[in-house]
Amino acid sequence: MIKEYLTGNYTKVELWQKYTGHTEEHGELLRWMRALGYISNEKSDERNNKYIISRQQAAYTLNKEKHDKDPVALERRINELEKQLETAQLKAEGYALMIEIAEKELKIPIRKKSGTK
Repeated sequence: MIKEYLTGNYTKVELWQKYTGHTEEHGELLRWMRALGYISNEKSDERNNKYIISRQQAAYTLNKEKHDKDPVALERRINELEKQLETAQLKAEGYALMIEIAEKELKIPIRKKSGTK
């Protein structure tokens, strides 16, 4: 069921209904994916973004041998990873700038100083 979901051709509800006959899955598929290591257990404000990236990584892991032999798929994967890296770098710069502005305007130290315990 997870492999079919990771192909992107079906929604969780569609697969749940197909295999169980029930219309509501109550997050069970995600629990299975976490338990089997397809996605992380981390919960944050960026849940959806992490979930999408984890889904892509899990799908790539499932088809790794196929990707290793297909140069077009490898090129696509490289492009995806470059976009993810660029997004992560922009976020890091944005957070650093936000902290810097907050420290100046509020006149309070936010960053951890070296030597503190």
